[in-house]
Amino acid sequence: MNLVIQSFGSESEYRRALLTVISFYAHAKTSVAAPTFLFTDSPGYFDGYLQGLPVTFFELTSEKIRTMRGHLDFLHRMKIAIIEESFLACGGNILYADSDTFFYSDPFALLNMVSARTSFMHLKEYRFESLTNMKLPAGAPFHAFVKCISEHEFSMPDGSRIKVNLDQYSWNAGVMMLDRTVLGLLPYVFALTDYFFKETQNHASEQYAFSVILQNHTDLHSCDQVVYHYWYRVKKKIVDDILKREFGPDFEKMNLEKKMASVMDLTKELPHILDEHIFTLRDKAIQAFCEDKFGDGFRFSIKALAKDPMDKVFLMDFGYHVRRWINNVLHPGR
Repeated sequence: MNLVIQSFGSESEYRRALLTVISFYAHAKTSVAAPTFLFTDSPGYFDGYLQGLPVTFFELTSEKIRTMRGHLDFLHRMKIAIIEESFLACGGNILYADSDTFFYSDPFALLNMVSARTSFMHLKEYRFESLTNMKLPAGAPFHAFVKCISEHEFSMPDGSRIKVNLDQYSWNAGVMMLDRTVLGLLPYVFALTDYFFKETQNHASEQYAFSVILQNHTDLHSCDQVVYHYWYRVKKKIVDDILKREFGPDFEKMNLEKKMASVMDLTKELPHILDEHIFTLRDKAIQAFCEDKFGDGFRFSIKALAKDPMDKVFLMDFGYHVRRWINNVLHPGR
């Protein structure tokens, strides 16, 4: 089993990848040292931080990135290409993880379940049919996806055709545990991704393609009980602020044992930090208010204001929604 991760473009991305890789080894209790394949445009950044760990670097040049993105220039198509290259390089099974992840439990009980019939993705999110409920204009790419799969069958490289059903699920593709035999399914994933993105410009196209193909050919299970995927922008900001403090020169100089102990402690705390951080509370409050869930909005607002009662921007937003609530009470139905 190889851990596979990509990280390029900025120092914040590199720090996230450090958290993913070190947390993997910190929590893994197996005596077998599973190698890591790290695809990056800056291998030198990681040398001091990851010294002593079995990491192999695959350099992402500008030309290689363009090739992986394909003729449609789709960023997330790179994930499929990276998984394909990793399968060809290692000859075994793969644990793929986006850089905005961290392990908070030993993954090997699940990894040992991976087979030609059993795959894992991070978690089951929603039925494709539910995308019709997304509000416009933000929901336009999702409505386009529903229209696309409702009206078409899709030709595959082997001449077969695939029909995608509205009752199939989208699974989060931030983490995947895949058997070696999935290499033979990747041409289907590439084909569906290109079809979906060309027709819909939906940036979840690669996720939808993996979801469909793995549901069609394997028993698909979630792995969110061992790994956390903080894909949401507010959570990324929280983690980035923490890692900027934690992963400085002093951390780089630690020996490997101390690094893993430090990361172990951090990953035990992070889920709670992310749930109760003031940025999260403010965001949940505003989201609830925008959905007219005033009780939840007030509850999250009170918790946020208890942490910082003087933030002018949040106070202005809070005041606006309080006035909306008062207006709804005084003039219901208007």
